[in-house]
Amino acid sequence: RIYNLPLTAATMVFFRNSAGVLSDATVRKALVQAADPTSIIANLDYSTLPVREPLLHGQVGYNPLYQQAGYNTAAAAALLDGDGWVMGGDGLRHKGGQTLSFQLQALDSGDYPQVAKQLVQQWRAVGAKAQLITQDATTFQNALSYHTYDAILYGISIGVDPDVFVYWDSSQGNVLAPVRLNLSEWHSAQADTSLEAGRTRLDPALRAIKYQPFLQAWQADAPALGLYQPRFLYITRGTVYGLSEHAINSDVDRFTNVQNWEIRRVKRADT
Repeated sequence: RIYNLPLTAATMVFFRNSAGVLSDATVRKALVQAADPTSIIANLDYSTLPVREPLLHGQVGYNPLYQQAGYNTAAAAALLDGDGWVMGGDGLRHKGGQTLSFQLQALDSGDYPQVAKQLVQQWRAVGAKAQLITQDATTFQNALSYHTYDAILYGISIGVDPDVFVYWDSSQGNVLAPVRLNLSEWHSAQADTSLEAGRTRLDPALRAIKYQPFLQAWQADAPALGLYQPRFLYITRGTVYGLSEHAINSDVDRFTNVQNWEIRRVKRADT
């Protein structure tokens, strides 16, 4: 029996906002609309939940009004046209002598390579060239630590409490920050104020209100592309009663209610 346990985490593409073509918010918004997360999820070998904003569905502060723009290649092309990126005879867009091209880095294991390949194809359809670079764990970790990438496909742990300060506050993208988990190097004064206010409130309703400006800024700036929640695959021999498919924070959390698990057997009569 296979149990699919979604993790309270998010697989995303983080666009490094501080340099290159991805410093242009219009380009980032076009890349978000040119990507088809629904198709990507359908091509995974397991079912999972989509990620459409920096908070997970059902968490305090989550609001469907602030989801990232949906898949729409015509709208993506229109954004790029309006931003001066002209489609050339080579099938790529150009502006002021610059090609709409960037590197996409991903770990060379798990779902990452095939997900990254789909994104490369989807972006190419609107004239954007993403050069895919897959890396071993050590090289990839170095790229994460030192932010030596244009865009990176990665999964971040969010947890039950949606305090995502370390991933999106401006201070966490600074070169002097201890861990630099703001992988997009996104800077937004509106988001900073909102994140800091939300994490210091205890009342869920008030926290949700405080997080709204952050979600608005995230939607408007498109610092990243949300894809899906990763999952923990748990395989048992037969049915384990009391073990249900539910969201967990880490693999060990599958044992949260282990005292209620049962394996039912039919006793054979002696012959």
